[in-house]
Amino acid sequence: MKAGLYFHIPFCIRKCRYCSFNSIPYDKELAQRYVSALLREMDMRGMAEPSSVYIGGGTPTVLPAEGLRIVLDGVKEYFNPAAGTEITIEANPGTLERIDFPALKAIGVKRISLGAQSFNPKELLALGRIHGPGEITRAVNTLREAGIANIGLDLIYSLPGQGLRQWEESIDEAIKLSPEHISMYDLSIEEGTEFYAMEKAGLITLPPEEAQVEMYLSAVKRLEEAGYGRYEISNFARPGYECAHNLNYWSAGDFIGFGAGAHSRAGARAARNVSGVIEYIGRLENGENPCAAAEILTGMEREREFIMLGLRKRRGLSFEDFRAGFGADFMSKYGPAAMKMTDAGYMAISPDGICLTMRGVLASNRVIMEFF
Repeated sequence: MKAGLYFHIPFCIRKCRYCSFNSIPYDKELAQRYVSALLREMDMRGMAEPSSVYIGGGTPTVLPAEGLRIVLDGVKEYFNPAAGTEITIEANPGTLERIDFPALKAIGVKRISLGAQSFNPKELLALGRIHGPGEITRAVNTLREAGIANIGLDLIYSLPGQGLRQWEESIDEAIKLSPEHISMYDLSIEEGTEFYAMEKAGLITLPPEEAQVEMYLSAVKRLEEAGYGRYEISNFARPGYECAHNLNYWSAGDFIGFGAGAHSRAGARAARNVSGVIEYIGRLENGENPCAAAEILTGMEREREFIMLGLRKRRGLSFEDFRAGFGADFMSKYGPAAMKMTDAGYMAISPDGICLTMRGVLASNRVIMEFF
């Protein structure tokens, strides 16, 4: 069975104030050793042709062009992706000068996901981003000139001090650039981040829940009017440009993670690599497996994950897929919860499956918990 491949590049110019991802400041020598370690892990875990390839971070484009080329050459050597395989690289608008995108396109890169986050200069400064609004526009133009035909923009809303007007301006600026894909995520403040310490000290507060709902609904309206279909709670795309790699996650498909802290899933087996970059490199330089922990998920854990992920998709959860994966009828097991949520207006049931209504999307965490 095919699996999505994920490669974690943990380096950044500097850590953003809200970021809880596994990342460290860029160091040239360490980055070279890390790329070599990735190749060793690929050699150790070579498998059949992948369904998709995603290089994330961190900031992958903080690597010199040669570093990314080496990673992608390794993917071709060890996994031999088919010609049409979706290959995505995350990019920071402030680091694109390092990258030879025509060369990457020539070796198979199909998609670039740009971390725009906002088009408001004050918001970008508050987030700790290294770019301004003008660099987002220049980045999109640079990618178009390089022949990249599939560009995604990531945005964040519900920022400290952000109002509806400021958020709508960012959405409108993103639409003007005509990317193929737009993701929008509400800010969550995670322990260990600079924002977490600032919130604890009373220096920042997030907008109230009703304001967050208003921002979400306004963005959905603007995006759909502009031709972007919502195919997952936070993700919108022009027809045919839905992210195949992420759809595999939301469909509870198999995925293999490479790099420090990367996670993998193959059937019921879940595993994760050591998170420390130095330890990850050291293990592979010594010919050791970088896996830190592995477990076999119970049937109930897998069912709950399937429900949680499936309901995030606009098309919802397929009864046929549930039966194929678990050998059971969904409504026989979860009918009472499904009927309760349907009667309350949070869900819709069809002969093929269940999905969230817009009211359910706005209360998705609470609705999903009804099945646990």
